[in-house]
This record gives sequence, structure tokens and C-alpha cells, in this order.
Amino acid sequence: MTDPTATGSGLPILGGLSRPARIAFLIVVGLAVTTIVVHLVVHDLPATLVFGMAAVSILGLAWLIGQATERIGAITGPQVGGILNATFGNIAELIIAFFALQEGLIEVVKASLTGSIIGNLLLVLGLSVLAGGLKNGRQTFSRQIAGSNAALLVLAAIGLLIPAVLAFSSSGSEGSVVEDSVLVSVFLIAGYVLSLIYQFTNPSETLGGHEPHDAHEGPAWTGRTAAAVLVGAAILLAILSEILVGAIQSVVDTIGLTAFFVGVIILPIIGNLAEQLVAVQLAFKNRMDFSMAVSYGASLQVALFVAPVLVVLGVLTGHPMNLVFAPLEVAAVAAAVGISALIALDGESNWLEGALLVIVYLILAASFFELV
Repeated sequence: MTDPTATGSGLPILGGLSRPARIAFLIVVGLAVTTIVVHLVVHDLPATLVFGMAAVSILGLAWLIGQATERIGAITGPQVGGILNATFGNIAELIIAFFALQEGLIEVVKASLTGSIIGNLLLVLGLSVLAGGLKNGRQTFSRQIAGSNAALLVLAAIGLLIPAVLAFSSSGSEGSVVEDSVLVSVFLIAGYVLSLIYQFTNPSETLGGHEPHDAHEGPAWTGRTAAAVLVGAAILLAILSEILVGAIQSVVDTIGLTAFFVGVIILPIIGNLAEQLVAVQLAFKNRMDFSMAVSYGASLQVALFVAPVLVVLGVLTGHPMNLVFAPLEVAAVAAAVGISALIALDGESNWLEGALLVIVYLILAASFFELV
């Protein structure tokens, strides 16, 4: 019997997609390639236009990467799928931050790390709880598992912020601060590896791990096709990230935003929007365990993997970066981690809690906007 999704398409990639997804795929790839070609050929385009085209293209490619990892996870099983999602969930943000680091925009990079953590724990979790609560009323999830993930996030945040605390309380040189940051980063990466091992060996004790696995998740691609999409999207993403970062300073000068605000608010939204929409959709479908897994998991990835990897890469490439964040950033991360942990304590949520989480995020965003 002929697969209806393959009708009219001779390409395996397109044939494995539904008609709307096929159209979306062509738009995403077409826009990404067009942006790259235009950037190489036309050199006098307004920086805001270049930034906007690259940002929209990156959003689309993040969706493609999500589709590919979801399909590979469906083929290989939930444990391997979880590791793939953990590895590629923040790939867009990691690549953008790496190119920003190479451009010397160290404060932008650190701001994007802060923005990603508070964005996932306040904005994404807040919108998820709000949408889920309005649709389904009071929602429940595993209190024990959510509490365990929240505790792990607290420990990760403490480790991430230790260099900042040391810098505020001592007068060490910049070199010693970088050395401390590298040492902390090595320990954080080790903690990330241990968390992956635990998730792989104890899937039922992680958020969403007890739900039945759906063998038909994602597009109807073969494993080889999904892997090809993943690699191709990652390559385009790397090129577009370099274009995006190259336009940041001109955009800042043109529209009057500070580079710090771009880093803490705009870049995390661009890098994580596809993942954020998934969390809201899951909550709307009353799958709060999975929804919270996305929010907590993305924040853990930033604290335990993205941030320390950037520190190590910065030292190796001659652009050293430390983990000393501004006082407002430290306070924002501490508040986001603490509030999200409180949400997990009773094993239930309602729309009011979600609304208040979003309000806290907006307050912090306004504070960051005023920060010079």
C-alpha cells in the first residue's frame, strides 16, 4: 500500500513528511540557503534585515533538528532518544554562543546563558503551566521525580555560580578567576555525564520516563534519513549563527538596545523557541511530566553542559571566558531556580502559578532592559 505522505514526492526526506510539514521543510531550507547566498553576494544590506533573516532561519532549523532527533529517538528507543535530545536540545544556542565568543562578545555569551536558564524556568515553565491550567484545570505530576530534578538543578546552579561568589568575595586576578572557572567547568561536565548515565539506566525515575513510548513519533523517516537531516541542519545552523553574531553589534547600534539585553533576552528565545513551544504543547495536552522535563532538562543542559563547554572552548581557542556573572544575573538565576523548585514540591500546578512565573520573568526582563 502506498504511503499517502509520499505522494508526489520522489525524495525520501519529503516523502516521510505530511503535506504541511513538507511545505514547512521547503520554506525552512529555502530561507536558510537564501539568507546565506544573499549575505555572501549582497554586502550593503541593513544589519537588522540580515539579523532578522538569520534569526528566522535558525528558528526553522531548530525545528528540523527537533524533528530529526525525535525520529531517531523513536527508532532507537527512549533512553538513546533522551540522550540525543539532551545533546541536540541546545545545539542552536551553543553554536550561536560559540561564534559570539570568537567575536569577543563575552558579556553577550554570559548573558545568553543567564537568559536561557531564567527563560526556561520562568517563561517556558510559566507559559506551560498557564496554558495547561487554563485548558485542563489543576494538573498533577510526579512530586518525587520533579523534586529530584529540581534538587539537581539547584546543585547545578550553585556550581555554576560559585566562581561569581568567589570573585565578589576576593580580589583574585583575572587569570586565577579563569582557572577557577575551568576547574568548575570540568566538574560540571562530569556532573552532566553522570546525569545522562542515570537517565539512561533509570528511565522510569526521570520526568516523563514512565509514559509509554510511541514508536511512530516524528516524521516517517528512516534512521539514515533522519541522521542526514540532523547533520545538514546543523551545518546550515553553524553558518547562519556566524552571520547572526556578525550583525549583533550593528543591530545594537541601530535600534538602541544594549548588547547585554540582546544576549539575555533575544538570543535565548531564538536558540530555544522550538523546544519552548514543545513544552507548552505538552502541557496543553495534559502531559505535565514531559512538559516539565523539557523546562528542567533544558536548564540543566545549560548549567551542566553548555556553559562549561564554552569556558573550555574559550580557553582552547584563545578567547578565555570566566563564569563570573553580574550581581543581577546571579540574583535572577537564584530566583528562577528557587521559584521553579517550589512549584515542584506539591506535585501539582494551576494557571495562577503559571501567570505569576511569567510576571516574574517580565519583571526581570524590564530590569535587564534598564541595566547598562
